[in-house]
Parts: sequence; structure tokens; C-alpha cells
Amino acid sequence: MTTRPSRPAARRARRAAPNLEPTEGFRDGAAGRPDKSAYAMILAFAAALRSTCLSRKVGCVIVRDSQVIATGYNGTPSKTWHPEEFPKPCPCVGGISGADLAMKYCAHAEANALAQSAYRGASTSGADIFCTNLPCIECVKLLITAGIRAIYYVHGYPDVSGLRDRYLSQAGIPTHAIAWSKIQPHLSTLARG
Repeated sequence: MTTRPSRPAARRARRAAPNLEPTEGFRDGAAGRPDKSAYAMILAFAAALRSTCLSRKVGCVIVRDSQVIATGYNGTPSKTWHPEEFPKPCPCVGGISGADLAMKYCAHAEANALAQSAYRGASTSGADIFCTNLPCIECVKLLITAGIRAIYYVHGYPDVSGLRDRYLSQAGIPTHAIAWSKIQPHLSTLARG
């Protein structure tokens, strides 16, 4: 009869043994463990799943000191109508993207994340924002005022005003495009389970 090693002895043996082959789920690289920017962007895409917008699903995450302090998605304010319940269709459906923003029923993901941060009492000064889409001019104004340090995004968003890039340049806020190819493998890994 063979005896099994005690649990503490087995644990010590596992710790001492070299791990020559990294576990598939934790290997750095395209389909392995995401870096911090890819991780935050994955969370932004997850936030977008909560969107109530009938036109475009957008999510964002605010990160300060490597910690998520708020998330947001585009949608109507809490405790108000869902866009499908309004008496007439939202102008965003079939409208010009980025135009007549004040007439749209939903607040943008960035504005909702900033509001959530304020509601929870978390300062956004020096934080980075990770958005599925590049913010519009209205959100850029809010982000500048809130002290956001940098903007990361995957998809573009039109700027019909022509002011967004000028504002960002004057405020010294860089924008960083993250390639979809850097995010997609991780989302596929999650989908496989």
C-alpha cells in the first residue's frame, strides 16, 4: 500500500517544482494574459453590453493608479424611459453619427462613467479612460475638465465640430488607439469559457 504525501508536503513539492510550461490561460501574448491596457479595454467592452442605445453600444472604464474607479455605458439615465419607450424614435437611429448630440435620448458612456465616479466620490484627476469608441467633442470637454490624463480607444467616432483634436492638443491629453486585434483574442477566450 502506497501512502499519499500529506497536503502540506504535496503543496511544498508543487511550489518547488519548476513550471516549464505555462498554463494556457496565463501565458502572456496574443491569446494569453492581457496587459493592463487590454484588460481595461476588455472591461469597457463588457460595460458596453449594458447599453440601452438603439444605434451604437459604447462602454468605457476609468482607471487611476492601475485600479478601475468607474465604468459607464451609453444609455438613458437610471429611473427614466428606455429608448424604445419614448413617444417618438430617437434621432440617433438613422441619423448622422456625432451630430445633434443634445437631441439624443442617451447619455454617452464617458459622461456616465464620470457621473458614476462623482456619485461614488472617486477623483478622476490623473486617471486614464478606456473607451470602445473615441469620445465625441461633448465628452472630450467633460474629460478635460475632470482631469483625465490619457484616452485609449479601439473604434473611431466622427467629430463634426472639428474641435475635438484641437481641444485635446491644447489640454495636452494624448489619445492612444488600441488595435482590435489586441482585444479580440481575449474576448474569444472568454467566449470559449
